[in-house]
Amino acid sequence: MPSKHSKLCSLHFKPSDFVETHQDSNKSRQRTRDDEKLQRRHLKTDAVPSVFPSAPDYLSASSSAPGTTVMATSGSRQQREAERAEELEKAMVEEDDVSDLTTEELASRIRQEELGPQGFTVSIVDDMLLIYLICIVDNIPTITASICVKSDHSVIVTMDRKVVPASQYKDIIQGQLKLMSQLTNLMARVKACMVFLAI
Repeated sequence: MPSKHSKLCSLHFKPSDFVETHQDSNKSRQRTRDDEKLQRRHLKTDAVPSVFPSAPDYLSASSSAPGTTVMATSGSRQQREAERAEELEKAMVEEDDVSDLTTEELASRIRQEELGPQGFTVSIVDDMLLIYLICIVDNIPTITASICVKSDHSVIVTMDRKVVPASQYKDIIQGQLKLMSQLTNLMARVKACMVFLAI
């Protein structure tokens, strides 16, 4: 075991392990010295002896830079990121698909996950999923807007007791409801329209 007085030859360190001091820190000696010769050489604080000329090569650190692996290149990183994004997108699409759910299962999912804008009430009536907004004026509740999803996943939207033409929301749902995101987007559109009409 080395003691605090033990020394290790500088030949066991790489040149990059040293800090070279070219000037004396003493101001009075600096003025009398004209040459810029090396005054002191210090080891860096994290320097570790790694050069052992008489030892086998595998015990000494090589001075060459470590090679890059195939996985570390930017092209392979981009490929891995693209594959990961594809997997996430596929999982999201599978989770978003509600085409096989019954209206009861759809209602349960909306309640459990608290999807979409707040303020809607969710009910099942005669195998139809009803998602509606209620306004109470003078202690009288009135349904101001509703989204009805039938068992075949066709959708009917009403506002102020009038059916909204499907052309008004065909950018969200064309035909039957297939994705949960379509339903949440339709709910957001209905709520925004009701807020706009209230203004």
